[in-house]
Amino acid sequence: MERRLTTIVATDLVGYSRLMAEDEEGTVSRFNQVQYDLVQPVLRSAKARLIKTMGDGLLLEFPSPVAAVRASLAIQKSMVERERDQPQARQLQFRIGINLGDVIIDGDDILGDGVNVAARLESLALPGGICISRAVHEQLRGKIEAPLTALGPQDVKNIPEPIEVWRVEIDGVLAPIQVQKTAIPPSIVILPFDNMSSDPEQEFLADGIAEDVTTELSRSRTLTVIARNSAFTYKGTPKDVRQIAQELDVKYVVEGSVRRAGERLRATAQLIEAETGGHLWAERWDRTMADLFDVQDELTSAIVTGVEPELGAHERNLTRKKPTESLTAWELAQKGYSQFFKYSPEDFDAALDLYNTALRIDPQFAFVHALAARVHYARVVLGWTTDARQEIRDGLRLANLAVELDPKSDYGHVMHAGFLKIMGRDRDAEDAFAVAERLNPNSIVLCLARCVAEYSDAEPDADVLEAQARKALRLSPNDPQAYAFQSHIGGAQLFRNSFRFDEVSADAFELACRYPNVSEAILLNAVYACAQLGRLDDAAHYLEMAMHKEPELTVERLRKRWKMYPWIEKFNEVNDGALETIVKLGLPER
Repeated sequence: MERRLTTIVATDLVGYSRLMAEDEEGTVSRFNQVQYDLVQPVLRSAKARLIKTMGDGLLLEFPSPVAAVRASLAIQKSMVERERDQPQARQLQFRIGINLGDVIIDGDDILGDGVNVAARLESLALPGGICISRAVHEQLRGKIEAPLTALGPQDVKNIPEPIEVWRVEIDGVLAPIQVQKTAIPPSIVILPFDNMSSDPEQEFLADGIAEDVTTELSRSRTLTVIARNSAFTYKGTPKDVRQIAQELDVKYVVEGSVRRAGERLRATAQLIEAETGGHLWAERWDRTMADLFDVQDELTSAIVTGVEPELGAHERNLTRKKPTESLTAWELAQKGYSQFFKYSPEDFDAALDLYNTALRIDPQFAFVHALAARVHYARVVLGWTTDARQEIRDGLRLANLAVELDPKSDYGHVMHAGFLKIMGRDRDAEDAFAVAERLNPNSIVLCLARCVAEYSDAEPDADVLEAQARKALRLSPNDPQAYAFQSHIGGAQLFRNSFRFDEVSADAFELACRYPNVSEAILLNAVYACAQLGRLDDAAHYLEMAMHKEPELTVERLRKRWKMYPWIEKFNEVNDGALETIVKLGLPER
């Protein structure tokens, strides 16, 4: 039985059954015409052959992987132009899979696993897209211009071992943007502790305990920990643990209470398995305020031990440096943190005042240096400053102090990386980001800073941007800055689309605009998108919202903010007239 090594291309017409049900004769006629006008000339040019037609698909053989990929790209790009005038629901699109493998020769036909793998690769491709095997990928290096994205090992039907798959990136062919629920057990949320004291000022004590325990747990590399900002959206509401767990997609929930009477402290906590509502443990601590940090450590250890069967014994040894000797400084830090997340220029000022007071009490409090650095960082990124250079100097100094005082401060390393990136020290910034990632893989601040870092590049990496945004949404779906995560997903789509808006990116930005605390910068993204797509009424609506958020907003102010974003120049080249359009809609020049 004759065998040979060859390159196999499997194609499939997307939605064939639906198209046939709507217009049987028309679909067959158009499919045949595509083969005659497009596929056959490409095959002749590549010295390839059509092995057989399979109803809604074609099986092709090429002399080399490079020829197969180049021909497939030509077909997919030509199909876009060919079908452009058809209604979207009627457009013909191919999925294509390409494999280099050993086949059995049966007359004019070919058989075997090499063919089967090509067919499975085709099923993994996006409409209008191409997927290739490892064997093909190894032959392509430096020989085609299209980017290749590794999708990793994939289990496919009737193939015993997973096959490694790469996607050939084609402009306009994108995976749908949607937040996937990815429960990664064990996952946990620390709900805000109830303040059982009569003094409302003790709210910060209860909040601080929950915050610190969340921070310590988030350092675990084998535990997914929901961020404090999402957990605290349930503060003051009746707690239906099962519903909360379902909304946050977690397996475990911790709830508790705190009562302070003078220097006496009572804290209670319970670990709940969300699916059953069963209590895995409950504990009570009666101590003095001087023992507060010991109580937090014991609580963290108890939580880890409670989910031990899934975490592994090495996670028992979570330890930390005592943050400060001063409870007053610690409470001021908690108040400043809450003030910061009200997210206005005035609240940033108030938060910084509280942090500075805390640092006067304890200048060695590393975490507060990092928190203060973040205020300066946010002012620069949001354009809420009249002296960006001074903000960068002050912020970098504070971040450096945080790291010097506590080399294990992931927050400090994130802020250090953020300022280094703004200053153009990309390699140093990436090293600092890597340290922060090792220290705390669940850091929401790290996700946000990495997103912002991508905007600081002339060629932003859309995959990195979207991955960090989606991770942030997973860790903190109810975060006060969730609008920013959603906006970054739209930004990734914009960058993939060569700085052009399309309906997908516009949808992402408009979804971000539904959040009540959305920033004027993101509202303006929606303005640009709607204006370019010809939806001028929607553009005018979002511009009105932006100008309500920032009454002093002008073209001149925008141009000053844009100077820190190298890709803006390319954006303006591609979207010529976008700014002029929103000026016509009402944005003043000065």
